[in-house]
Amino acid sequence: MDLENTCRAFVAVSERRSFTGAAAAIGVPQPVVSRRVAALEAHLGGSLFDRTTREVFLTELGRRLLPAAERVVEAADDLRAAATMREAPPLRLVIPEDLSPTVTATLIGDARQAGVVLRPLPAPPARRVELVRDSRADAALVVATAGAARWAAPLGWGGGGPRGGARVYLDELSPRRGDPGPPRRVWVTPEDDNALVGDALARHAVAAGCLPQQVRVSPLVPALAAVTTSEDLLLCTPVQARELGLSWTSPGGVDLARTHRLELRPGDPAGAASVMDALAEAVALALGATEVTA
Repeated sequence: MDLENTCRAFVAVSERRSFTGAAAAIGVPQPVVSRRVAALEAHLGGSLFDRTTREVFLTELGRRLLPAAERVVEAADDLRAAATMREAPPLRLVIPEDLSPTVTATLIGDARQAGVVLRPLPAPPARRVELVRDSRADAALVVATAGAARWAAPLGWGGGGPRGGARVYLDELSPRRGDPGPPRRVWVTPEDDNALVGDALARHAVAAGCLPQQVRVSPLVPALAAVTTSEDLLLCTPVQARELGLSWTSPGGVDLARTHRLELRPGDPAGAASVMDALAEAVALALGATEVTA
């Protein structure tokens, strides 16, 4: 059994909750991913995923074995990088999982221009902190609390129509008697599902007369599908809207920003802080943000 690739398939399916999504992520056909996971399950003597719903979920065995499988994949990647890049080890930077491949590739290229070999690790917000504190990454871009942001990007409404320019106020979304169809929703991705953004938006929406269920939290892809097939809106930055092919409109009556700070590996043995200082402008570009000055 090819331990590296079976573990890589297992980890990819667990992250994407989809065999098809995992296949796209690691660049192999979906049947290959299915065969690799099946081979690993046969080797381990148990099912790693519950496949009874449209999404796949880890079984108890899968949850128990996932950290070990992640270490196998990370060790293989580190070994390969060490063999090809003899001058300096790559900087393992955990980035938001919703950054597009184009943006991520640009970040890698900008880092190379600065003499840094960058290894981006996409992950959801809570996972990014864990990876750094467990020393599986050197640094992470994590959601910042009030007053702790290094980068900040304005948030507004991404939509599928030709809107743009004029602000859209939350009270324009409140349902009115006689309106045809369901009320418009605002979709919030996990990156903004926090007290400073998602919770604040929900409070402002209710105060403006919206129903609580009009502010919905969802992974990016289902949210984007809803927005492009309806009058719903996606909470996003202007750069993200452009990447997704959406129009972007400033919100009226509420100021929201997506903020990030840098979380460093304990002890910072690789000198990630100084390296990240050199990449601060490139990170701002990738996040569609500006660097916050003290």
